[in-house]
Amino acid sequence: MTKPTAQRTSTTDNASTYTPWEQFRRPYVRDLAYVLACPNVLTQWLDFAPHQNNSPIAVHSTNFWQAQFDSYLIRLQELDTTPDYQQLTRYLLTRPSPNRLGFHFEGLLSFWLTDGYAHGLHPYEIVASNVQLYQGKQTIGELDLVLYNHHHKVTEHWELAIKFFMGSAPFAPENWVGINSNDNLQRKMVHMQTKQFCTLWIDTEDHGRVKIDKRYAVIKGRFFLPINNNDFVYPDWLAISFPMHRWYDGQDKANLVALDIATLRPAHYIEWFTKRDFYDERQQPLLWSQNEVPVSGLYFDNDKPLVIYPEQEVPVEDKL
Repeated sequence: MTKPTAQRTSTTDNASTYTPWEQFRRPYVRDLAYVLACPNVLTQWLDFAPHQNNSPIAVHSTNFWQAQFDSYLIRLQELDTTPDYQQLTRYLLTRPSPNRLGFHFEGLLSFWLTDGYAHGLHPYEIVASNVQLYQGKQTIGELDLVLYNHHHKVTEHWELAIKFFMGSAPFAPENWVGINSNDNLQRKMVHMQTKQFCTLWIDTEDHGRVKIDKRYAVIKGRFFLPINNNDFVYPDWLAISFPMHRWYDGQDKANLVALDIATLRPAHYIEWFTKRDFYDERQQPLLWSQNEVPVSGLYFDNDKPLVIYPEQEVPVEDKL
């Protein structure tokens, strides 16, 4: 079993200074730039299910995603400044549940794969998507994307996840959790390894029966560190350029009062990728007194996300 071991010294907020998506004016283009420029959270796959008999699982390097962003940059600029933007909006809004974060993430990557391949900007052709997995007559899951890599002449399965997790010491994968404490990075990886990544052959509508040659976990999003944690160092499995922000204990009034309340605005749905400026004029000012606990949730503070969490600390006792 691969275990998180060495740590790399680093200051917090390293990755939040790299925000190339902010150069774009149109919201969906910013989101698309975000999902390309954001690195995979993992530098390597951690095997939390070593007895599961399946092929190796890979992750794309930070350099890979930087190269995809660079290659697609001119196309992003076209989408941001020409009527081609309508191609992106129509594609996203006709997909199921377009305002749900996970579906939006999948839609953005699917658009890039389709559009980028048509423009010769990458070698990945979509063979199938949302492939249903069955056990007898019962549906037990689905594969997100099956691609043919024309450069390496292999069929690849990409399983996607978009995660906004709060961290707590000792910052192992199980200590990065969602507001629902049952949702954590380790649990998600175990699920991927024991469910979606167990399939070797799939039946496709247009390409017949296809054998998967390589598997990739594509896990992106944003991570949040406790506001009063100043000695965080990056474990070797965590990409040092992954977007890193702050979370606040809802009972920690000392740190909360230091926030400029006038700059806080609650986030809405898909703007968890990037801030929607047009929401600003619709918001009522945020006010709370010394005796009032702020409402928990995700906020933008000067365009940088932060989380206010209602408990004293992120619960870690129910982790698997």
